[in-house]
This record gives sequence, C-alpha cells and structure tokens, in this order.
Amino acid sequence: MTYGVFLKKKNKILLIGASGTLGSALKKNYYFKNMEKPTKNKLNIIYRKKIKDYLDKEFQIVINCAAISKVRVCEKNKKLAKKVNILGVKNLVNEIINYEKRTKKKVLLIHLSSDAVYPYNRGNNKEISSLSPYNFYGQTKLKSEKLVKKLNRYIIIRTRFFDKKKLRFKDAAIDIFSSMIEVEELVKNIIFLIEIKYNGVINVGGKKKSDYNCIKKFNKKILKTTSKEILKKLDYQIAIDASLNISRLKYLKKRNEKI
Repeated sequence: MTYGVFLKKKNKILLIGASGTLGSALKKNYYFKNMEKPTKNKLNIIYRKKIKDYLDKEFQIVINCAAISKVRVCEKNKKLAKKVNILGVKNLVNEIINYEKRTKKKVLLIHLSSDAVYPYNRGNNKEISSLSPYNFYGQTKLKSEKLVKKLNRYIIIRTRFFDKKKLRFKDAAIDIFSSMIEVEELVKNIIFLIEIKYNGVINVGGKKKSDYNCIKKFNKKILKTTSKEILKKLDYQIAIDASLNISRLKYLKKRNEKI
C-alpha cells in the first residue's frame, strides 16, 4: 500500500495547534491539503464554546497538537501547563462526547502524547509498560491520555520529535538515549495510522540513539556533551533513556505491506 498520496475517503479533518512544529509539518503535507487549521485566536481548547462551534462543522477526524510542550515552561508555570495540557484536553474530550451524543456521528481524536509518560531511565518502553512520569510535563501528558481514553475512537501517539531544519543546539549528549523521530517521518506515520484505522495507544519513533548520534546526521558541527553536564544546569529531571519499543508499529506496517 502507498500512504500519504491521497485520502481513500474524504474525511473532514480539524487540526488544533497548527502553529507548532508538528502542526506546521502537517500543513505542508499534501495529504492534509483540505484540512481546516484555525489559528489559536479562532480555536483555543481552553474555551469549550469554540470547540463546540468547530465540531458542529462535522469533522470526522480531530488532530490535537495543542500543548505547552517545553519542559522548562511547564515546570515554571504549572498553572498554565495544567490549563492547556489537562483542562484543555478535558474540554475537547467532553465536547466530542457531547457532539457524538447529539449527532450520533463518530469522531476520531488523534492526540499527541510523549515518551515522558515512561520512567526517565528504563528504555525500550512498550505501550503496555508501567508509566511513571519524571517531570510535570510528563504528568500532564499522562493525565491527558486518561481523559482521551474516555472516547470510543482515539489514537494516542507517544513520541519525541524534532525538525531537522530548526536545530538550535550547540551540543548534544552522548549518554542520553531516545527514539527521536524527524517530524516529517512522524507525519508519514500519522497518515499510516489514519489509513489503517488504528485505535488505541501506540509508540511512534525511530531506532534507539544517543541525542548526539541522532542530531549529528543533520548538523555535522554539533558538539558532544554528557547528561551530567546538562543536569548541572537544570532544576528538573530529564530522561536518560526514554527509548521506545516500536514493535507494534513495525508489525502493523509489515502486515499492511501484504494487503
């Protein structure tokens, strides 16, 4: 099967959080060319009335990229992080539930979560692994996941991504590991999950690599550092090994290649 060329069925798609890194990448992909992508001023998930007004336009798919995602901001302003990452998602979920009751029509919510819901140092985390957020950002993401699971149709994507065109790091750690994925690859995986009508939680990422080895592919001038040096500058916990087990995603792709 070929993914990302066209929609088999014309689903109306609503993107929330269109100005961020992932939202911007989604907008550039031809697959989503007819997607509605309101600005934050027009649709902010902290306001339920605005969510209701948009859902009444009868979208079949809602992609939620709206979040306070910078760990430092979440730690410094927990009230704001809670307002957007938890209460905002609660508003969205409740309005989808109300819409489905009102219209008898189903909505698929694609919700972006994070590898920060897993422990900071275990690695090779599976979707069924125990969860233990190590900072406030991860806590908000785990609570938002629990809210999304109230829906009948959802895809919760646990991931960590970056934009190869906007790498501002001067150095990267040789002993911090993750399954970071380039944002354009993440978009392709989102398309794949939509087309196979996946439902549930799924890890999306690449091979386990150190931050340094991941970034140096796109920035040859990146300097080496260590987790110890990074942690000296921080007053909150970061992951040392947040790598993901992506066997479920690999299985789904292999199975669908045969169709």
